[in-house]
Amino acid sequence: MPSSTGHSARNRGSASHDAAIRTGQGIPVAHLLHDGLPQPSSGTPSHIAPGQPPAAPQWMADPLPPEILRALPGWGDDLAACPGFVPVTVGGVPLLAARLGMPEPSESSAASLSCAVAGRDAPFPPGGAPAPSATGSAPPSVIICGPCTSSLDVAHALAAAGVLPEWGAVLAVSQRAGRGQLRRPWESPPGNIYAALRLPAAGVFATETAAIALGCLFAESFAALGVPVQLKWPNDLLLGDAKIGGMLIEEKRGVVLAGIGINLVSAPPPEALRQGWAVPAASLADRDISATPLTLWRHLVEGALFCYEAQVLRAGGADFVSCAEKHLAWVGRGVVVHGGDVGDCPGRILGLEPQGGLRIVISGREHILRSGSITPIPS
Repeated sequence: MPSSTGHSARNRGSASHDAAIRTGQGIPVAHLLHDGLPQPSSGTPSHIAPGQPPAAPQWMADPLPPEILRALPGWGDDLAACPGFVPVTVGGVPLLAARLGMPEPSESSAASLSCAVAGRDAPFPPGGAPAPSATGSAPPSVIICGPCTSSLDVAHALAAAGVLPEWGAVLAVSQRAGRGQLRRPWESPPGNIYAALRLPAAGVFATETAAIALGCLFAESFAALGVPVQLKWPNDLLLGDAKIGGMLIEEKRGVVLAGIGINLVSAPPPEALRQGWAVPAASLADRDISATPLTLWRHLVEGALFCYEAQVLRAGGADFVSCAEKHLAWVGRGVVVHGGDVGDCPGRILGLEPQGGLRIVISGREHILRSGSITPIPS
């Protein structure tokens, strides 16, 4: 069940949404953390002498004026339908609400935001709107922040302040200390998606199948847009044999967040990857798919939430493992296992077991992998 903090934040968000409609400001597209977010204060540093000015503030998320956001890769297109920003305060945090200049929600207003995503083969239908929530609720909130340590850091801080409801997200324009699997850092230049999505702290997301479940939801969302993304066990997103994204689930003080990175316009160079362990990285642009951060993010989360609500809240449960197997990469193909319980050795993927472990045949015997990494054997 959602926490009381989540309910409170959601109620405040709904009230803000309703008030905006009543005043003719239009539906919220996203909220901008324009004043930034300082690092938590730890007192005056011991090296600062009395009477001396304090050091410059250390920002968790830098201030982000709207004009700077519009100038960043992709963001100008994302906000083209938004004539301006409206000051709002949520949970004591000052924000700017980017709104469509329409008096009330409508199908045309949603369509006007969509698809800044159009590939050479047009996998994203022009004018196609994000899928509606299965419960008919307002779209999930998105808070855009400036260059930050990590979108996960910002999301944890906003969740603690009661600002980030379940299925709400922080979308950072870039990161200084983004973290991936095993807390490995990676470069995060502007133009890609660097998101932290708050998940329900119960049900499937409170189990060891959480990463597989989330991967399934996002693979389904990509499939609905005509992009055949596959899951590289345990938490990467592939297009072909190249990695275009990854996921990391993190829990602190009862708040479950998923850090999600998707390469839209750039990808790490080969020398930045773990030699022998990592598959090549690519961007959607490398595959002739044009996408912008906010528009694609809204499509993906709306689709994931629709699938989650339809299968879990309405149907009373979902076999995410079977769903994930439909999108699992390299089934039946030879791979090399790195690390984990079996050491570095070749094997063949069979599928997934009920708790999300990888079923793999090694030297004629089936093993269940709970950790480690896999790379394909060139065919």
